[in-house]
Amino acid sequence: MTLERTPVDRLVQPAVERVAARGGGYFKKSEVVQAITKERRVSSLLTDLRTRHGAWKIDQLILRYIDGRVGHILQMRDANGIRVYECYAAGEKERRWMPLRAMTANTLRAVMQETRTQARYLTIKGEGYQYFLTELEKLGEEATVEDVYDKVIGRIQTYRASA
Repeated sequence: MTLERTPVDRLVQPAVERVAARGGGYFKKSEVVQAITKERRVSSLLTDLRTRHGAWKIDQLILRYIDGRVGHILQMRDANGIRVYECYAAGEKERRWMPLRAMTANTLRAVMQETRTQARYLTIKGEGYQYFLTELEKLGEEATVEDVYDKVIGRIQTYRASA
């Protein structure tokens, strides 16, 4: 079943492009959501929902939908499988987004460093899971991590200290 695009869906891509083109190099996801909620029709709809059905918080459902759609657009890939927009942490609460093609060498280095750090953490996490799995397989299909936790935790801590 294919869902029909909503009026909000048709606003998202242009809003992302508009906010990204403003300049300053980067933007935040919340800025795009805010740009969409300032659209006359969306603003009127949200106001009406708050007025008529405030206790139901239906406006919050719409805001979450908008946020999700913006996130979907920000995760888009081009025809070559490369992300169109990339994000990175900058010591703020919210991540910064930027079109990949607009990144300078310094920005790309920061994104690469963050990606490598995340990969390292995932490798360490995966190794810990492997220790649990190895012991679970010795006990059979019904065994749980609880059954092997105390036996394995020392090995995980040793591995993490050396990683």
